[in-house]
Parts: sequence; structure tokens; C-alpha cells
Amino acid sequence: MTDYRTEKLQCHCCGKSSEHSVLMSSNTRGSPDLDQRPPKMYRWTIGSWLQECPYCGYVAPSIDKGDAKARSFLDTAEFLTASRDPSSDPASRRFLVRAAQHAHDGERRSAFLSTLSAAWVCDDASRPSEAAALRLKAARHLEGPRITSLDTRLLLLDVLRRASSWEAAEALIADLTAEELEYPFAEIVAFHRDKIAARDDARYTIGQALEGKPAPPVATSVADPELIKAIARHIQIIPSPRKT
Repeated sequence: MTDYRTEKLQCHCCGKSSEHSVLMSSNTRGSPDLDQRPPKMYRWTIGSWLQECPYCGYVAPSIDKGDAKARSFLDTAEFLTASRDPSSDPASRRFLVRAAQHAHDGERRSAFLSTLSAAWVCDDASRPSEAAALRLKAARHLEGPRITSLDTRLLLLDVLRRASSWEAAEALIADLTAEELEYPFAEIVAFHRDKIAARDDARYTIGQALEGKPAPPVATSVADPELIKAIARHIQIIPSPRKT
């Protein structure tokens, strides 16, 4: 069951108050996608994951919270460009504004994730060309110094495959395969490798990637925090969106 509550919030940046529909709780059923897009019903709440001040345009999970960097970002060219994005969906535009703020602050992974969320909005609206373009835009946020996080690189792999960026996806597959990963990462990489070879850019879930591939009977002797995160995502323990 999904519950909302209308709250009057004072904007952190301009101090003006406005009413917003706040997501209080939701639930999921099924496996998340390989890019961690949650299953329904939580998937359908995406329009409430970010709020926007109707006066100054500040975008945040909760507009009554922020810091000095949030206020200064509103004076930048990056904010003006993102806030005027021609996206036909307000939720997608809000994610792009948030991504621009993260990029301005040097937070590459957060900018990547916010842009990916904008692509999810287009997925829901059956606009595959826009979704693919946004996935490529998300990937560009990770250009530069090598990404070492396995979690982030697996996300990037799915983003590249879904955007039909085959050459980049094949290069990342080669890097990941050379690392001799453990379960479930090796199985997910192998699943991607087969789909990339077939030039398959369709949506798949974590459950589909691991179907018929049970975990080995003997657990690894060293607790792997990446593995713990993957398992937690697979069973979908959804945090309150206001705490993200």
C-alpha cells in the first residue's frame, strides 16, 4: 500500500512556503531491474521522490532541507540550463536539475543516479528514445578518473547496454570479467555478456539474471560489503525516500 500526505514546507533557499505531496510509505513486489529500478508499487511513486519549490526552482528530496551549496547553485548557469530543460515530464526535469547540482558539486555518482532516474520516468512513459539518450547522459557523468566501485560499474554496464552503447559495454565487460568476481556478480556480468553479444537492449531484472543460478553452498569466508548490498537490493528493503 502506498500512502501520501500533503505538507506545507518552507523552502530552504528562498524561504517561501508551498504545499507538497509527501510519500510516507510504499511497498514492492518482485525483483528490481538490473539498473536497480524498483518494482511496482514503489516504482510508480517516482514522481514524488523529488520536490520543487514553485518560487525559486530549488529541487531536493525535501525542499525544507539543504546547505549553503544548494543556495549558491541557484545562481549558476547550470541551474538555469537544467531548469529550462524541454523534457515533457516535470518529474524527469526535476531529476535533471538535481543531477546538475550534484555535478556542480563534484558528486559524479549522485549525478549519474539522478540522471538515470530521469531515464526511468521516460521508461514509464514509453519514450524509449528519450530514455536511451538520458542513459548516455548519465554515463557521461562517470567519465574521468576510473570508477572503482563494483556496484557503480554494474549499474553503468546495464545503462550502456540499455542505451545500445555496445563498444563501451564490451570494454566494461572485459574489465569486469578479468576481475574474477564472486557470486552473484560473476553471474550478472555473464548475463550481460550474452545480451550484449546478441545486441539485446531490453529491460531485465536481477531475478532474471540469476534465474537457475543459486548461490554456492559454501559462503565466502570474508564478508563482502558489495555482496551484502546486492542481496539487500534483491529483497528490496526500501528506505524512506525522505532520508535519501
